[in-house]
Amino acid sequence: MTHPLPLSLRQLFLIPVLALLAACQSLPPPQGFSPEQIAALQAEGFVETGEDWTLTINERLLFPSNESGLQPDQIERLGTLAHHLIAVGITTARVEGHTDSTGKSAYNQALSEARAQTVAAPLQANGMRFTADQIIGRGETIPLSPNSTPEGRQDNRRVVLIVSPAE
Repeated sequence: MTHPLPLSLRQLFLIPVLALLAACQSLPPPQGFSPEQIAALQAEGFVETGEDWTLTINERLLFPSNESGLQPDQIERLGTLAHHLIAVGITTARVEGHTDSTGKSAYNQALSEARAQTVAAPLQANGMRFTADQIIGRGETIPLSPNSTPEGRQDNRRVVLIVSPAE
């Protein structure tokens, strides 16, 4: 003869089963940026590049040859940018420094890293957070324009901000 399980023992098995079923019914975390974040990125001059958003070419930071310093108005602009991004919950980005191909590759790599650090500093001072692997020097490896003209070399001396939904 079989004896039914007592009520308390049945509840002991039923509660974990129901909890597992409830977990299966929960929604996945949201992917991508919210409409408010997208509006803020667009207002700041970022353009969508796949899942990421990148500061547009006309808004990128350009540097004179062999320089990594920022002008006071650029520092102020970066502070304002940081405040606008943080206000919509974007608290970090990737900062990539670039150079033209003039000079030795090792020097250009160090200069691109200095440029990325220089741009990250006012963003950090205004509340954004970065890990060491988010501040990157690309050297002369990703030119936008040919380095054969002064205008092309100027285009290539830049820092680009990249915002990703996972960051």
